[in-house]
Amino acid sequence: MHGKFYTVVLFCAATAVAAVPLARPQNPSSGEAPLLDFGFLPPSPDALPQAQPAKPHAKVYTNENLPSAAGDSGGLDFGSINDCDHRCFEQVRTLAHVSPAAAPDWKRDLLRSLDPVRKDPEWQQYLRDLYEAHLHFCQIGDEKRDELARVADPNNVTARELNVDDKYDAKFKQAQASLETLYLRMRPLQQKFAGSNFSLQFSQLQVSRIQSAPCANQNYTASGPTDADDP
Repeated sequence: MHGKFYTVVLFCAATAVAAVPLARPQNPSSGEAPLLDFGFLPPSPDALPQAQPAKPHAKVYTNENLPSAAGDSGGLDFGSINDCDHRCFEQVRTLAHVSPAAAPDWKRDLLRSLDPVRKDPEWQQYLRDLYEAHLHFCQIGDEKRDELARVADPNNVTARELNVDDKYDAKFKQAQASLETLYLRMRPLQQKFAGSNFSLQFSQLQVSRIQSAPCANQNYTASGPTDADDP
């Protein structure tokens, strides 16, 4: 009986030793730490998930998500849509993931990258169309607030108030559908700037300016920046 017991013990020990991963032979003079072979290789780069290109962010307005109203100094002057001051330079550099230490001439590179965006007529027209769409949402929001001010009861929800909500729900859905169609034009137009990350990120920053602009005192400049003579 004892002989059988020791035989079983030796068999288990041999099995356990066989399961332990073995260290790969190393050259003692190489100074490298031993590498363990765990019986598999890391997946090839082709098998790893690939990063997807960033998609342009589409602003979505709803009946409950009106563009905010600003004070007397609020609003966006479309005539400044192509401006880029020191703060803008830092924003574009950050969006482009450019390190000043790695690219000491980044400001001059960025300066040269602004003109292709400023002087592209199709892109400038797109920005105007997007701005007009933003103003349209502001107009719908103002009309709804004015109408609710006339019919709403501050102490009770009324049928007339709900009718106003339904009326402007339909208007917002129609305007949102037009806005989504407008956003479909953005990416093909921005492909023109794909050769320069600075140009691409500046164009995206322009879109963000329009999306985040408050509604008060919106100003539309009939003669845009592209009509002005170069300095």
